[in-house]
This record gives sequence, C-alpha cells and structure tokens, in this order.
Amino acid sequence: MLDSFDKKKNPFKVPENYFENFNTEIMSKLPEKQVEKAKIVPLWKKVLPWTAVAAVFCGVIFSTGILKNNTSSEPAPSVSTALASSEEEDYYLFLEDEVVKSRYRDMMYNN
Repeated sequence: MLDSFDKKKNPFKVPENYFENFNTEIMSKLPEKQVEKAKIVPLWKKVLPWTAVAAVFCGVIFSTGILKNNTSSEPAPSVSTALASSEEEDYYLFLEDEVVKSRYRDMMYNN
C-alpha cells in the first residue's frame, strides 16, 4: 500500500489563505488571561520566626544566669531558710485570724 504513493509529491494540502489570519483567529478563540492578585502575607507570619529566636535567646540567657546580679558578699539565703520564714509568716497570719475570730465570738456571745 505504501508503494502506491508518490514519494516526491506531498500528500498534505493546506486550504487557501489559511495562514493569512491564523494568529488573530487563534487569539480570538483563546480565553482571556486573568490577572492574578498578589498574595498578601500577614505580618505575624513574617515576625513569628524572629519572635521564636528571641524567646530562645532570652531563655538561654536567664537559664545560664548571665543576667544574675549577685554583688553582695553574703551567701544567698538557702531554700530551707526561705521556707522557714514563709512558714513563720503563715503561722503569724493564722494567729492573727484566730484573735480576730475570738474577739468576734466574745463580742457576740457576751452581750
């Protein structure tokens, strides 16, 4: 079957004046190009990584004690001393409340 075709002659034909208005016809068939809006990135998304870095930096500084300003030659109070003074203060507050309650009872029941 392929032997019956003339190899020197082009079997394809183009209609007359096909390429005259080819570009304008194709452009008229295409949909119009839509303009894309610029993507708006919120400020907090831009600032979030920097705030995280700042938080880590502050955490390292405070956990290593760089900002600790201990200039006195006296030793710092121990935890047991702090607890003892706290317990003592709580005891005094308890006693004060009891005195107030007893005065109230005396006033109410003695009259």
